[in-house]
Amino acid sequence: MSGQFLITSTLMRTKRVAGLLMAITSIAAGAEPLSRIAFGSCCRQDRPAPIFSAIADSRPELFIWMGDNIYGDSPDPEVLRAKYRQLREHADYAPLNGQFPIIGTWDDHDYGKNDAGSEFESKVASQEAFLDFFEVPEDSPRRQRKGVYSCEDFGPEERQVRVILLDTRYHREAPGADTDVLGREQWKWLEEQLRESTAQVNLLVSSIQFLPNGARFEKWGNFPEARTRLLALLADPEMPPVVILSGDRHLGEISLDVKSAGYPLYEITSSSLNASGGGSPQEINPLRIGNNFRAANSGTLSIEWTDAEPIITLALRDVEGAPQRAVTFPLKR
Repeated sequence: MSGQFLITSTLMRTKRVAGLLMAITSIAAGAEPLSRIAFGSCCRQDRPAPIFSAIADSRPELFIWMGDNIYGDSPDPEVLRAKYRQLREHADYAPLNGQFPIIGTWDDHDYGKNDAGSEFESKVASQEAFLDFFEVPEDSPRRQRKGVYSCEDFGPEERQVRVILLDTRYHREAPGADTDVLGREQWKWLEEQLRESTAQVNLLVSSIQFLPNGARFEKWGNFPEARTRLLALLADPEMPPVVILSGDRHLGEISLDVKSAGYPLYEITSSSLNASGGGSPQEINPLRIGNNFRAANSGTLSIEWTDAEPIITLALRDVEGAPQRAVTFPLKR
């Protein structure tokens, strides 16, 4: 009986992986451009997560995990693997599996330790558990890389979306005026991904907030030299305009910086999928559009492809999938 169960489980997993790889290959190579992307962060794998039903019902063509995908909080990779299994088998999350491509990066709790950075002793094993959860092929460059950062292109060349996933943990130094977030190799890689991009829509995914600077912890603002460096890179006229996606805060908000990059630079923060209530309604963010949203939420990015620049709609959606905050703008420098 146990042997039959093992065979059946293996076949089911093989079929699911094959179907997902076909979906990724079709979108990445293929004829149809992306028009609906969903994303989120901060999921307690041991709690109900009804928001996943609303995400599945919206039929996105891509879902992006932005960190704290599980609350692993352990240096033991087997503990992390067990919690990843708990998420994969979660009754609410199951409708997402195999329906569309799922990609992502991590933050501290799925990295393995709260607020941890380069000093974390189990980061190599944590990376392996993370890549296994996302079913990254054994021959992928991500298996050889120090850190989980990656770049994924979707859609045909004339209407392509590039998703650049940063790793803000593996090389992160202690917060300070002149300390770093990404590390030398990742900075070099990031500049290459932006400079060489021919995509019409470029998304930069950071597990921690970049533009907002009001919170005390977990923000690029705690690394002012690194933040200035990234703003300078984005402001380079040879670089394409980007939209920033971020998580971590257990609240949602949309921010806009009209000065620093030479074009309207938007950031949407979506957090948490099922553990809401971070920050406060009075939290200061002069770049915020409207108010923050502290209930459970996911984010969506919709693209209207036009003969000129693409039109982007960012939205924060509640547990029923209803938009609570939204903004629409042309993506152009």
